[in-house]
Amino acid sequence: MVSADNVNLDVLELIFAYLFGNDLTSIALVSRSFFAGVIPHLYSTLLFRLSHAKRYPAVMSPFAAIAAHPEFAIHVRHVDIRTVPVVKTQYNPKFLSECTRALDMCPNITSFRCSTNALPPFIGALGQKERLRDLRIHANLTTDQSTKLIKLSKIRNLTLDFASWNIMNLLPQWTELLQSNLTTLTLFMANELNETVLGAALAHLPGLLGLHVVGCAKIDHATIFNVVAHTPLLESLSMTTGEGGRTFPQPPTSLPCLRNLTIDVRLTPVAPMHPPGTSALSTILSYINASSPRLVSFIVKYPDRQIAIQNSLVQQLISAHASTLKNLSFIDCTLGTTDSLAALCRACTSLERLEMWIPVRDLTIYTIALSKSSTLRTLVDVDSHVHTHNPRPTLAQDGVRFMMASIPTLQKIVSDGRIWTRRTVLNVHDEAEDEDEIKVGLERRPTHGPARHWFMPRRE
Repeated sequence: MVSADNVNLDVLELIFAYLFGNDLTSIALVSRSFFAGVIPHLYSTLLFRLSHAKRYPAVMSPFAAIAAHPEFAIHVRHVDIRTVPVVKTQYNPKFLSECTRALDMCPNITSFRCSTNALPPFIGALGQKERLRDLRIHANLTTDQSTKLIKLSKIRNLTLDFASWNIMNLLPQWTELLQSNLTTLTLFMANELNETVLGAALAHLPGLLGLHVVGCAKIDHATIFNVVAHTPLLESLSMTTGEGGRTFPQPPTSLPCLRNLTIDVRLTPVAPMHPPGTSALSTILSYINASSPRLVSFIVKYPDRQIAIQNSLVQQLISAHASTLKNLSFIDCTLGTTDSLAALCRACTSLERLEMWIPVRDLTIYTIALSKSSTLRTLVDVDSHVHTHNPRPTLAQDGVRFMMASIPTLQKIVSDGRIWTRRTVLNVHDEAEDEDEIKVGLERRPTHGPARHWFMPRRE
């Protein structure tokens, strides 16, 4: 008699790869064969976030589970520590001990993330991970701690958040060790980083594909263009703007491979006739266009205030990159007019994903503008309090159905912590879709923080 228990274990593992979260836990309780098939997926990622910390130690941490069952440690590939429980203003020593023991037991870790300032106890264990390739850490470290950390020589994707001067001073030494492996370097809020150190570090990385330097007080867009001469193969670049009037290298630095560009706009005093940030954005776009890059992704973010992207900038973006752009993000800002939005949607013939603030009160006119796109598949509502001081209406099912009826290619809308997906019922008597015939599915978006920085290239 054929039963699920007779199915080959490799087949079960392939099936269970499509499940996640509580579904994996439930599957593990069905039978011994299901338990064996689901274990590699269940323990592949050890994630600890705020919701777990609130219930600790009443609920066992995944690290304690590994310590109690060492036979499962071989399956662990990813460790993601987004918070650490606190006891009397200090990190819980029991939790730190559990984490350290678990890390010592897991030989196959390929990615490690520690988003809180609690890395030092784990540095020793990380030094033993020969397969570690992705590292993202809160890098507020001492010189001794930094010296131990930079012995990791096989990292491919390195992200240092809030890095101290101690590790920044050692960055050139570290990149020299990583020069044959490192493909992406991300430095976020490293206020002690300066042009001399960054230039020396990048000099060892001629094959670097991704550089993201955001929120670093001493590094602005002019500095970035001075140092990227060392990295001509860049495909992804993120930068923070600074004061206007800075001199750029001439002739313009060649970035022919650039595909993803992110600009974090910091406002500076400008002439009354020019909106804040417009000059810097225009200058950056003009400068990189000299290399004739084919941008696939463009992200721009303003500080916490309402700014309208001017039509001249939209036209500048369209004229150079309309045929290649697939992903556009406008964060903490709006497009100046619906005419600009319509022009963007009409011209960008490859556009698949658009992130912008959705004005629910003016949904009809904005939907008409969006309908000019014949390729748009995903629309993300970048909700921001800066657009209004009053609570705004929530995008409801009727609005979602209207948008999907007006934009035939639209498959997904993300708004207010919800993910709406198209489920269409075709009318056999009429090839055209009617709003009443469109069914939408709804699921809640995860409440924990994003796994990636906002400025990183978007992925579906």
